[in-house]
Amino acid sequence: MADTISLTVQTRTTFGKKNKALRRSGLIPVHVYGQKKEALSLQVEDAQLRSTLREAGATTPVTVKVEGGEEAVTLVRDIALHPVSGDLLHVDFMRVNVTQEVQAEVPLRLINDEDAPGTRGGAGVVTQGTYEISVNALPFDIPSEIEVDCSVLVDLETDIKAGELRLPSGVTLVSDPDARIAWIQPPRVIEEEAPEAVEGEEGEEGAEGEAGEEGAEAGEGDESEE
Repeated sequence: MADTISLTVQTRTTFGKKNKALRRSGLIPVHVYGQKKEALSLQVEDAQLRSTLREAGATTPVTVKVEGGEEAVTLVRDIALHPVSGDLLHVDFMRVNVTQEVQAEVPLRLINDEDAPGTRGGAGVVTQGTYEISVNALPFDIPSEIEVDCSVLVDLETDIKAGELRLPSGVTLVSDPDARIAWIQPPRVIEEEAPEAVEGEEGEEGAEGEAGEEGAEAGEGDESEE
């Protein structure tokens, strides 16, 4: 079961363009919605929100506590950042029922990829094609990440598919089971032109250039004598 993370927020009374001034004061707009309940417009300190997002990611439930109001178990559903500065603009939290399964995107982390048998002798390197998968689970059973053991990659013909991953108890796969997660990519072969041919061509061009220059010099001499 995931650790419990709490975030204390306040009711927000500023909207629209006034949110710029709110952010300048160090507060970030947040929304809580879902479970067929009224959506809440809230605000929280920037530093506190960033700390919570780092800890929770997109898979760990966050208990949002509204000062003087409701308390709801949620999942982070949208994080809006400024495209240039990277500053937080707003964050959306979705209410969840702890007794009902939800769908979540879980990141994948490769392990033993540098020691995979199929990479020995420079045969290739492990390549990752899918970086997260969709799963169904109870909110507090959603894993923060899923490890992908690359020790099964014994040659260039083997790969790891989503349906072959070992998922924790209570977690079921939603993504395409045939989605390729990792495989061994052989090294690229770069064809180079033969240096002899290049040098020969340059030599011929050089000879023509020298002959042309000598002829031009001779012609200039004749003209001056006339």
